[in-house]
Amino acid sequence: MDAFTMVVLACVSGQPTCTTTRVNETSFTTFEACEERIDDVTRKMTKQLGQQLELKGREVTYDVSCMNRQQLREKFGIVDAAI
Repeated sequence: MDAFTMVVLACVSGQPTCTTTRVNETSFTTFEACEERIDDVTRKMTKQLGQQLELKGREVTYDVSCMNRQQLREKFGIVDAAI
């Protein structure tokens, strides 16, 4: 069974760029297992962003996707077989 990779894009209002995190774990053998980690990862990212004084009080939006290898290749053009 193909493992899933969680891709998290965090955008802070007023910032010109977004932060991207990719989480790939062997326990992500189902879409549901990948989704279960979303809250934990976004909570940690929000906490880290909130520690930056210049970002305090700004809105953070997240775009989260759980994709298998083929979906990563199609969406992002990732050709590394190690993903």
